[in-house]
Amino acid sequence: HLEGRLPRVTEPRAEPRSGYAIHSATQDLFEFFVSAYHLKDALIADEAAGKQDVEDAINNSPTLALLADLANLDKHRKLTKPPRSGDVPVVAKVSDTSAGPGWQLVVSIRHKGAVIDGVTFANQAVDEWRRHLQSWKLI
Repeated sequence: HLEGRLPRVTEPRAEPRSGYAIHSATQDLFEFFVSAYHLKDALIADEAAGKQDVEDAINNSPTLALLADLANLDKHRKLTKPPRSGDVPVVAKVSDTSAGPGWQLVVSIRHKGAVIDGVTFANQAVDEWRRHLQSWKLI
């Protein structure tokens, strides 16, 4: 369940800050992108939504199209298809910042001339899927 996994990638982390911890948090975030994108497979396999409806949702949503590209990049280290979002996203910087008692992962993604915060984007991706699931009366 994506919503249940979302806090793990978006909330401040309590473990000691280290290179390993930042790398691990980055892996968690990109694995989340892959899982979030592949919700499409479950929707289609379970016949909860039609394949064309799901593909149209991805193609017509800048958020879900970018999610598709980020998932593809994570799985293959380069896009294996033309970018669904219209441009190849680039992970520009991985760092961290203090966030109260813990620290927060910061992943800057360059896309179409803008810099997107990867952690914020994870929330946006879940919100976008939620919007489509509601329109299909699945939640």
